[in-house]
Amino acid sequence: MVRQRDSETGQYEEVYSDERFLQLLDGTRLGTSEVAEQLGCHRTTAHDKLTQLEKRGLVISTKVGNTLVWERAES
Repeated sequence: MVRQRDSETGQYEEVYSDERFLQLLDGTRLGTSEVAEQLGCHRTTAHDKLTQLEKRGLVISTKVGNTLVWERAES
């Protein structure tokens, strides 16, 4: 998990929240690199977060060639 310290409160907060990933995948399918690019994070960070979300049943991945394509799971 990537976290940074809030300059005003001094508290650590998560930089790339679950909600940001889920909102990005609303109504679309994106590859790991596309998710990383749109959120401005490293591909490894995106992959790790998406894998966590998949384990919780919030997103689904499909292997297309050498790429994982991600989409939101149906509620």
